[in-house]
Amino acid sequence: MARKTGADLTDLALHLVKIPSVTGAEGPLCDQVLSFVEQVSSNASARRFGNNLIVECAAEIDSPVVGLIGHLDTVPPAPGQPLGLRDGRLFGRGAVDMKAGLACMLHLLEEETRPRKARPVLVFYDREEGPAEENGLGHLLRDGHLPRMDAALVLEPTGNRIEAGCSGTIHARVTVRGKAAHSARPWLGDNAVYRALPLLSSLAGRSPRPVAVGELVFHEVVSVTQVWTENARNVIPPVVEINVNYRFPPGRSVSEAGVALEAWIREAFGGSAGCDVERGEAQGSDAAVAVSVVDAASAGADASNHPVFRAWRREHGLELRAKQGWTDVARLTEAGIPAVNFGPGDPAQAHQDCESLLLDDLEAGYQTLRSLFY
Repeated sequence: MARKTGADLTDLALHLVKIPSVTGAEGPLCDQVLSFVEQVSSNASARRFGNNLIVECAAEIDSPVVGLIGHLDTVPPAPGQPLGLRDGRLFGRGAVDMKAGLACMLHLLEEETRPRKARPVLVFYDREEGPAEENGLGHLLRDGHLPRMDAALVLEPTGNRIEAGCSGTIHARVTVRGKAAHSARPWLGDNAVYRALPLLSSLAGRSPRPVAVGELVFHEVVSVTQVWTENARNVIPPVVEINVNYRFPPGRSVSEAGVALEAWIREAFGGSAGCDVERGEAQGSDAAVAVSVVDAASAGADASNHPVFRAWRREHGLELRAKQGWTDVARLTEAGIPAVNFGPGDPAQAHQDCESLLLDDLEAGYQTLRSLFY
């Protein structure tokens, strides 16, 4: 990495943000992270699997193993997105999501002494922002590459709070069929968009439902996120497809969530939707309304009461919130690794056209994170 060893945390974060790493193109950043690890630390060993990197550190004593988990990729930058330092902030794609977290992970390797309170394992992985089946952490788990961990932190931006658990998610495609006609003679057809209005109106009127999970409050939400047809502009659309995204709280399985989503869709259409949500198969291409699951991921369990996190939270008076969104905490807790989300940066800045990170937040996050190990 073209950077002086021992330079400050801000400098490190800026260098990371300057290296493009849009999902699917993380190779150059992974190269640089590996080079950095090899240059600054004689106390760590690294293993690389594609564009996924596992760094294990030695410790002074036999102590708990705490994983620090960070994804290398970002969503594409916006046109003209600002990049650099200004007014106490770092601007650029990934400044918050989540190169600030990566900078904290790497900066720990520049400490001059070995960790005393816990032994860190750093996991850098690719394709978190892409389809679930391509997620690098998922591949590391499935292939058995992750070392033993007593607990783990996913360094998604949380504003330096602990955000426990995470919402599960289902993306379902609802296909509504009508009949094509020339738009000058619409009475000869059956407009599929109009036939879809009961579902659109039903979901538009559905308010977020708070769900208590222990001391956490999640919000169950169902949203239409895409609507599209493939007909010419002067044709009454014979088919409309709608992407419906359901975010469900911990304690509900993907299968149970699928049944609930199917019921809401059926209800909107008066009970006429033919579908098999759990297996993701539409029942017959000629059905007036068919539903298929495109993607689904389990909710993450609340691990905030794990002894490592409970003591850390008490030491710093850290605020605890529910993670209203999906993160790889779900993969880790499903694999039996207690995990929570913690990282610098305002999560509302993630994916914004002017994404930026408050530098004071970066430093505060690092010092809080450091206290887990030193």
